[in-house]
Amino acid sequence: MATPEIIARLRAATGAAHARLEAALDLVERVADAGERRRLVAGFLALHEGAEARLAPWLAPHAGLEPGTRLRASLIRADLALLGGAVETDAPQAPEVGSLGRALGWLYVLEGSTLGGRTIHRALETRGLDARGLGFLNPYGEAAGARWRAFVAELDRLHRTGEADRDEIVAGGVDGFEHASKVLCGA
Repeated sequence: MATPEIIARLRAATGAAHARLEAALDLVERVADAGERRRLVAGFLALHEGAEARLAPWLAPHAGLEPGTRLRASLIRADLALLGGAVETDAPQAPEVGSLGRALGWLYVLEGSTLGGRTIHRALETRGLDARGLGFLNPYGEAAGARWRAFVAELDRLHRTGEADRDEIVAGGVDGFEHASKVLCGA
């Protein structure tokens, strides 16, 4: 399958921010420590709860996005409970989204993390570390690739039909990575 133009634009606009976030998070190393794992999961909960509250009204009318199955705050909350419960965070509030396009850009960031989550799970397994409390990183299991392709197809369709503006989608992706960096890294 050829990469849709909107995905190529998102990757180009967010690639550097994505790389910075991955390097700053250093997830595989940080989750090896139990206390740090718990703090990290609490950060992911703050990120997802805030983002999902902003995204829900924009995504709900679009059944093709399968919004009810893509939002992960409840999974993260359950993972955090496995790790001993809530940790106080001073995460900044998610900014307003303002359009379907921006919501799709944010969802691109959140959904993309499921692909990276599979990589993290494999790295932990290779190192002999358990993935307890990190189920939210791999919510789709073996279906991750298929779920990603379905999301990309629907994002592309909404862009091509004009329901979502290209520049708004890209701006949402940039906003999503910026906010994720603030919440997860304090940057």
